[in-house]
Amino acid sequence: MAAAGQPTANKPPCEELAWFSWLSIVQSDEHRMRPNVPKVAQRRLHLLMWLLQLPIGGQGIVNPSNESANMVVYMLPAGDVGPRTWQVGVDCLDSFSQIFFYRNPLERFTRSYNLMLTNVFNMTLPADLIQQGFSQRINEAISDPEPHPDRQLFQLRVISDHLNTTKFFGELLLADNYVIVVDSVERLHMLMSHHVSKSRSWNPGARFLVLFNNAQMWERPWTVASQIFNDLMSNFYVHRVALIFSDSLSNYNLLVNDYYSNVDCRVLSVQSVGQCKDGQLFPSAHAVHVAMSDYISGFSPKNCTFYVCAAIAAPFVEEDCILGIEMRILGFMRNRLQFLVNQTCTRDTRGEVDEVGKWNGLLGKLEDGECDFIMGGFYPDNEVVGIFWGSDCYLQDAHAWFTKLADRRPAWQAMVGIFRPYTWICFLLVLLLSWLCWYALVCLLPEPQYFQPLSLTGINALAVSICISVQERPVCESTRVFFVILALYGVNVVAVYTSKMISTFQDPGHLHQMDTLQEVVAAGVPFGGVEESRDWFENEEDLWIFKAYNSSPEFRPRTQNLKNVQQGQRSILSSRMYIMQNLYADDIYAFPQNVFVSPMQLIMKAGFPFLYEMNMIIRYMRDVGIIHKIDSDFRYNNTYLNRISKMRPDFAATVIVLTTEHLKGPFGILIVGICSAMLTFLGELLCGYRSHRRRQRRTRRRSKWRRERQQLHRAVAPVVRFTPVKRRKVL
Repeated sequence: MAAAGQPTANKPPCEELAWFSWLSIVQSDEHRMRPNVPKVAQRRLHLLMWLLQLPIGGQGIVNPSNESANMVVYMLPAGDVGPRTWQVGVDCLDSFSQIFFYRNPLERFTRSYNLMLTNVFNMTLPADLIQQGFSQRINEAISDPEPHPDRQLFQLRVISDHLNTTKFFGELLLADNYVIVVDSVERLHMLMSHHVSKSRSWNPGARFLVLFNNAQMWERPWTVASQIFNDLMSNFYVHRVALIFSDSLSNYNLLVNDYYSNVDCRVLSVQSVGQCKDGQLFPSAHAVHVAMSDYISGFSPKNCTFYVCAAIAAPFVEEDCILGIEMRILGFMRNRLQFLVNQTCTRDTRGEVDEVGKWNGLLGKLEDGECDFIMGGFYPDNEVVGIFWGSDCYLQDAHAWFTKLADRRPAWQAMVGIFRPYTWICFLLVLLLSWLCWYALVCLLPEPQYFQPLSLTGINALAVSICISVQERPVCESTRVFFVILALYGVNVVAVYTSKMISTFQDPGHLHQMDTLQEVVAAGVPFGGVEESRDWFENEEDLWIFKAYNSSPEFRPRTQNLKNVQQGQRSILSSRMYIMQNLYADDIYAFPQNVFVSPMQLIMKAGFPFLYEMNMIIRYMRDVGIIHKIDSDFRYNNTYLNRISKMRPDFAATVIVLTTEHLKGPFGILIVGICSAMLTFLGELLCGYRSHRRRQRRTRRRSKWRRERQQLHRAVAPVVRFTPVKRRKVL
């Protein structure tokens, strides 16, 4: 064995030294080097060399008068040597671990719990032997073929400080219990920071049982316990810690960290739950179990104040930091668990890892210890789960792209848009067919001559088709039958068009609406959202979205940014519940296809001691329908009630009044008709003028020819004078 403070190489204890409790005298160096020393004396010399490595727990006698003698005498009590010095620590660790690792049957897992043992090298004795002895006892219990109904089985894991690298073998469950044997506070800190906390199964919310054995610290149990508890809480966020502190070789003090208590919550306090003497719990195992039960029952959030950092994201957290859906859920948990909250609301986002590996946003505050947990409509994220903890999910929200609502159609376009284009084409074909049929009938039948012009039959067919009376009513029976059928057709078409025209006057509709991100990009509109939503597009199909995604503050779901969305300046990815309660809910357009649908949760630092209690409250609220009621009330208030309120008389000023905007269609038809008539009139004048000129030229040529013939006749024929005969008067 080695003296306290001397390193050893993890060797089993020497059984030959267990029975020596007498004095050993060291002779001078000259006498020890003589070759004729008896064998008994040589054996005594070997024993002396081993005794020099024993703990300096006895009284050493040195002869100062003769420096060359070099003689040291160690006087050790019988109880300070032998396996009893470390066997007591193993028994105490075994007995108290059964009590400390006990779980309430209502809180137990269906699987076996994971037990993590540490194997620390170069420790002093008897801490090193206690570590080996407890590990040996655990392995013997595992290999014991005899069944023990009262024995609790664990999945055993071992971590050592021998290697600085840790090998990972697949996915592992988090450790549930830790057993650590150390001989100094510095060694415990190095072991936790370099090995235990770096393992994949690291769980700061587990139960930590630490055995501390150092002869130089026997008189300072409260100081060492405060140092250990404070180091584990501040640096590793570990709260469920119990310490088995060695007061002597055979006596241990059982201490716990009473940081969360009903009286002085969140104040570091060291509490003793019993002692262990000679490997037996004192005053009894039952008394220690009762003390531990009182400690565990008092380890609760009651009367504790927790700091909550919330992101202002209506409807989950309103700007006043009092109202909101998540605030209602937090208030329910606060009333049931009887704790207090000190909430602060900011415009910060959830946060991401920056270039230097630090978290920003609210997660940065959570990592720095400024908050106990954060909220604000946050959904589970794989990047966050590995570092932080999240509560059970309690709400569900969908995220979609929101862009500018299409412009309202002009009223005259709305009037044209009552029927689809192919319907209008059908009407024109029917009008053309009716025109030709009318013209054929009036030409074949003995109708009046002035009924037969082609243009007149077309005008009459159009007039009858739109239910306008005509003056040229047919005379023949066949033409009259055709007239009646065409009139009935026109009555039905006009009735259908008029019924749709009234609603179109009130709501003319919108022009083409962009409902895909490809159309948004083609229109040159930038798009983006919060940074944590960008990860949804990190795949092969949506990689172009991931690259063009804009996460600047101008693309965060805010009222001012939604105003820019209404104006068509950008497109934003936001939650539907946020837009539903916003002022611009009816003024922007939401894509019908959701980008993703995800639940929401609270995010807290890994190791938060009351995650189980909060999860149980959330499960109760979900099972009895409270969360569903909160969600239903929100959707009902922001859909039906808001729509009903907009139809009240207070909003009479928004009633649509018919203006010249609605008459642009008729006015346009009238202007087109007048312009067509003027063009037709000018065409007729031009054609008439040209025909008149041709007739004049033809007449001139004929009159000139006549004059020439008359002159020719006059020149050639003799002059004959006719004497008029006086008419006789007949009686």
